[in-house]
Amino acid sequence: MIAGCPLGPSTAQATEEPGRQHLIRELEHADKRMDKGAIRIQFKDDAVLSFPDELPFAGNDAIASLYEYLWQTVKMKSVGYSVDRTEETPEKTIEYGRYFFSKGDTAQETIAFKAAFERTGSPRRIAELVYGDTEMISPELLKPTGDYAVGQATHFYNKTGTKTGRVMAFQVWYPAKPDDEEKAVYQSAEISRAAAEFLGLPSFALSFTSLVESNSFNQPPVVSKRKFPVLIYNHGYSGFTSVYQSIFEELASHGYIVVSIGHENESSLLIIDDGTIITTDPKSEFYASRAQELNGPEINSIQETILSSDDLQENDGAYRQLVKLSPLHNESTRLWASDTRAIIAKLRQLDTRDQILRGAFNFDAMGVFGHSVGGAAAGQLAFGDNEIRAGINLDGFQFGDLINNRLGIPFMFVSSNQQANSYLRAKSFMHESETVCYQVTIKGFSHGNFTDLEQFMPGRERATKLQRDLILAFFNKYLKNNDVDMSDLERKFPEVTLSKNSK
Repeated sequence: MIAGCPLGPSTAQATEEPGRQHLIRELEHADKRMDKGAIRIQFKDDAVLSFPDELPFAGNDAIASLYEYLWQTVKMKSVGYSVDRTEETPEKTIEYGRYFFSKGDTAQETIAFKAAFERTGSPRRIAELVYGDTEMISPELLKPTGDYAVGQATHFYNKTGTKTGRVMAFQVWYPAKPDDEEKAVYQSAEISRAAAEFLGLPSFALSFTSLVESNSFNQPPVVSKRKFPVLIYNHGYSGFTSVYQSIFEELASHGYIVVSIGHENESSLLIIDDGTIITTDPKSEFYASRAQELNGPEINSIQETILSSDDLQENDGAYRQLVKLSPLHNESTRLWASDTRAIIAKLRQLDTRDQILRGAFNFDAMGVFGHSVGGAAAGQLAFGDNEIRAGINLDGFQFGDLINNRLGIPFMFVSSNQQANSYLRAKSFMHESETVCYQVTIKGFSHGNFTDLEQFMPGRERATKLQRDLILAFFNKYLKNNDVDMSDLERKFPEVTLSKNSK
């Protein structure tokens, strides 16, 4: 959608009416008065506002909060709108023109705008407001490339319904035969707002995620008469179960059942099967104490050694010191592994009883993967557990008990490599492993690349494509026993460096 052009195909005629009372004036007055309530009224509940080269803001609550934020931070000296022309369509009244503003003592600046108003109601509310002459960014998830359609279901069990006395919350993506075209929600406005507030961001910061359409269908039947390998995912600390959905959909489309787990007190939010959420207070003692544990010169020095030293003994010693100084992260790693085992037990029940997923789980081909602390939980499950057949740690320091044990399954450590030669060395774990173990580094990646957020800006989809290929190749090789040459990834993605032990 380009500012200055119609929203879509239309036979309406553009008109020049300088004397007309333009609808944008109500927004201008509310902006000048700095009246948040009046701003909210000017926009439809599902309105969208966008600036050039920025992800859009969605919903009148988010947009009103954005205006309030700008009043407090930008401190505009003057604002105003000049309407050049108006267009009428059967659905909307569209005003095109220029927005004038100045900040402090700066000269007045001008930017084009397009405002689309609903045709009925009082006031006539804004459905879409676009600033600038560039096309609005439409955030999208990459389409899955496999042969299967993807189903999605959410499961939540209160403490009273679990043997561990902990809340059990997880989402499942699976190969499906959809009966209709109802898509599952990617992230609701409630989820995007709660996630932003948990991270200390303005409530509007992630509102664009509510515009994203998933590639999953809402609870269709699983593909029948087939059993599929099972992949268990644990998110990074303070994440939640749908933050890596592009990867989940891709894996499910290639014939995997993917289960993403939420953790009581440590996920930013837990999603209930009716779509509502339970939020976590980041100021709680449980959460805040863990956030503080990794701060300080001694532990930072140890982490730096892990990130920079190629010496095996230094790597081993640094990891032992890190684990010694991180009792709370070790506790969380063990707790998440325990949650994972409890949910595997629940999946076994679903395999016999659930109307949607019954009979679909191949528990003889089960893998684990995770990001950050979720990656450490994967490592925690990679020894002494004959249920798990393969695992991946995505950019996580390996807390927990693996340093005193040996990897017993094929495993892959994946690390970001944003600066120089700094990446998470896994030398000690590779050397002590009883089986094949890979070290993968991805040049230019940061810790935050291992979520969906990276792909929503145009031109940044490559990071997600790389991760989909990497994870799929590994599990295809070690769970499906496909003939996969892992080194092909280095040829396809020059930013990837891959090495493995001699096992």
